[in-house]
This record gives sequence, C-alpha cells and structure tokens, in this order.
Amino acid sequence: MRNKMKRLALLLILFTAAPGCSVKTPTSIAQGTWAYQLLMNGVKIGTASVSNSQRDGLFISAIQMDMVLGEVKNTTRQIITETADFKPVKLEIYNTIINGKQRQEINTIAEFKNKTVQLTAGGQKTRFTIEKPFILDGNYFMDFLIKKNFKKGTQVSAFLYDPTFETEDPINVRMKVEGIERVIINGKPKQLIHIVQRIENSKNIDIFIDENGIAQKAIILMLNNRIELIIK
Repeated sequence: MRNKMKRLALLLILFTAAPGCSVKTPTSIAQGTWAYQLLMNGVKIGTASVSNSQRDGLFISAIQMDMVLGEVKNTTRQIITETADFKPVKLEIYNTIINGKQRQEINTIAEFKNKTVQLTAGGQKTRFTIEKPFILDGNYFMDFLIKKNFKKGTQVSAFLYDPTFETEDPINVRMKVEGIERVIINGKPKQLIHIVQRIENSKNIDIFIDENGIAQKAIILMLNNRIELIIK
C-alpha cells in the first residue's frame, strides 16, 4: 500500500504549459502555486497543491498531496530541484502515513552530481552511477513543447530518474500533444490542449492545459481506479 500511494503521488506530478494553434502560447515556463481537488472514481479523497518557481539559477517544482483512503491518511510532498537547463540537482520525497494511532514516515532523497547519484532511503545511503543521460520530472518536457508551440502531434522523449519505479536505472517517458479539446472544468466548458504522458511499462497520464499555461485537469487510470486532479 505504501509503495502504491507513493507511486500515485509521483505519477500525479503536473506540468504547466499552454497550447498553440488557436490560443496563445507562453514564451516561458509558468511559475506560481495552484490548488486541486483529488478524486478517485468520482469521489473526493483529498487535495493537492502544485508549485513551480525559479530562484538562484534553479527551478524548484513541488507537489503536496493529502489523501484519505478508508482509515489511512497519506501526505506526500515531492520537491524537484534542477538547473536552468534542466540538469538534476536534488529529488526529495517525504511521505507520512497515519493509520489510527500509528504514524510512519518514509523519506527518500536523491542528490545528483553529473552521473553520480547519492540515494538516501530508509536511513540507508547508497551511491551509484547512471551512464545514460537522464532528467527529473520537472520542466524539461514543458520547455521543449513551448519551443514547438504545442503543435498537434509533437512528441518528445527522455530517460527520467524516479526511484519509486527503478532505484538505479532511469525509465523512458514520452509526451505527445494530442490537440485542443473542449473539456468541462467545474461545470464550465474550456478549450484546453490535451497532452499525454506515457511512462515506460507503466501508465499514461492525460493532462489538459489552458492558454495561460496552467494544468486544469489530469487523469490517470491506475490500480483499476480512475484518479483525477481538477483545479479549484
């Protein structure tokens, strides 16, 4: 259950961007903080907060999710730090599980220096090398699609490091622009760009983004459940 909830939180990392074609396209990566409702099979199970900022030459992206599943309350916060040209600096995952009077904290921190990774998990430290070029799940994809004006059919792929999938080997992730679609958000129709993120041997995430560069909705089919994030 802990690993499944951690993976859910990481998979729900959202990207801020904006469509081209009939709507304006941003010329830079969106920055700010956005709040979302979190639903499972149409039932609200919690909330999420997503932020993206740039300071001291670094991009810092964060997501915090607060979920209640039955008697279990799970709070997960992930922070990604990368350079201005999207080289990995640090990945932090803080996970707290409360079940009745029992409380458990599971923290995972990866620090990067070129190809070398120092991973701290469960109080244990390991150091290893990743030979192939890789990124974190931060702003690389968004920057690429912005430069391509979110033209329908545009695709981009990269190897992404995520210790909840593979501890010492990055996984292949692809993103594709599906085009502009009419989507109902909080009872109101919006013209949004549809982007699909495909994670190697895992899941697809559908992301719907508005003309201001803000993700309005994300959908994941996971563990026979439909998980949705909808902006407040």
